Amino acid sequence: MWLSEILDQHCRQRRDAPAVVEGERSLTWLELRSAAHSVAAHLSERGIRHGDRVAVYSRNRLEVIVSYFALAHLGAPFVPVNHAMLPTEFADAAARMDIRHVMGERRPVEKLGLAEDRTTVFDSEEFQKTLVAEQTPPPLAATLDDPLAVLLTSGTTGKPKGVLQTAGALRQMTLSWLAQARADDTVRLLNLNSLSHGSITATFHYVAAGATLHVMREFQPRAVLRQITEHGITHIWMVPQMLRFLMMAVGKDTTVPNVLREIMFGASPMSQELLRDARHAFGCGFRNIYGMTEAGGTFCTWLSDARTEETGSVPLESSGRSVPGIRVEIHDEDGRSLPVGEVGEVCVLALGRMSHYVGDAAETSRTIVDGWVRTGDLGLMDACGYVHLKDRKKDVIKRGGQNVFPAEIEAAIAGFDGVEDAGVIGVPNDVWGEVPLAFVVVAEGSGFSADALLTFLHGRLASYKLPKEARTVTQIPRNAAGKVLRRVLAEQVGGTR
Repeated sequence: MWLSEILDQHCRQRRDAPAVVEGERSLTWLELRSAAHSVAAHLSERGIRHGDRVAVYSRNRLEVIVSYFALAHLGAPFVPVNHAMLPTEFADAAARMDIRHVMGERRPVEKLGLAEDRTTVFDSEEFQKTLVAEQTPPPLAATLDDPLAVLLTSGTTGKPKGVLQTAGALRQMTLSWLAQARADDTVRLLNLNSLSHGSITATFHYVAAGATLHVMREFQPRAVLRQITEHGITHIWMVPQMLRFLMMAVGKDTTVPNVLREIMFGASPMSQELLRDARHAFGCGFRNIYGMTEAGGTFCTWLSDARTEETGSVPLESSGRSVPGIRVEIHDEDGRSLPVGEVGEVCVLALGRMSHYVGDAAETSRTIVDGWVRTGDLGLMDACGYVHLKDRKKDVIKRGGQNVFPAEIEAAIAGFDGVEDAGVIGVPNDVWGEVPLAFVVVAEGSGFSADALLTFLHGRLASYKLPKEARTVTQIPRNAAGKVLRRVLAEQVGGTR
């Protein structure tokens, strides 16, 4: 199977070169394969079989990558889970995704209250011994057509959907990306995005090329700067809000000694001011990444460097052009391709797209139409093939690279005494890009307190989903179908949606 082939190839070609680095800990390619094989043997002894779905519930750390390779060897699809997900949220997702086992850090795993034989704890003495046990794994069980991962995303209800991706699909997306980015084994990639969502596909692109992967458990700007200067980082993968925090640590008009080639960013737009300041500080190229988990990952990109800046050949306000092997078009409501300059839905045709949503055939058929993935994003394509996004059909709020759905917050608010109705929108924020803002209609004489509501929501919503404030209104604008008119709410705060 492909991921095992990657390990075998890199062990032959660069045996003792570093494969994964986390702080003072690291694994060479030989050590990574040995650890993955030992963990695969350990999981097999605990009853994990081909086809069993296994959640990985952790911050970014070396053991996460080992686990992905081990599970891929067994043909047991890994299900990356955001470490900030609440136990109640996890339980719901686990039931719908039919998760059989959970691997991860002690703190989040123990909060689930699962039987010991259903969990594997990274921090445990047993697991740490397993990493270096040099056990022989069971025979390779996976094929390219087997499910490799179930990547959790969010739907219009706010509940995560499971995007099933095969090993063959990831290989196809990797080949497309490497043809575009031309990465090789000289790359040292510092991935600051979570390994628990779609960014894992971009990570594997570079691992497949033989790059050294650097990870950090916590995003700390000054620690990141030390990594850049002390470890010869050539590529960074982050969201614009992280870059903003990084620039605060750098300071105005300061340059940072580095050998960076590219800073890659995605999930939300980057302001031209931030791009200009960061280019001055680091002097490297900047790559915009536009992708979607259902489409298999990244399908559009642009690279802005000294050459393109001089010629002005890259429209920085765009989301880029399609990468090799992937077709991107703008379609109307009937699925017909629109001409240059006309606004419609961004649609993607890619061999590396998802197979389906787990347990949701209806949503799968709405998202994949005649082989095309309908992204839900509205935009146009210019004469040079660059995609320019205009709006989002779905109401997702992108807070610091995390997707937040208003319907989920509204449902939580509805459980607070005195609330009769609620509507939530995203509003611009200099630090996080967007943050949720809640509007509530309260019962007369209820003694409603906005502070009390926000306190109530703590523990019911993950921290990144909490509204920045709650404003009382006399009515939530809704259409004839009863759906919240978020654009009307946005107009009340001077924005549009």
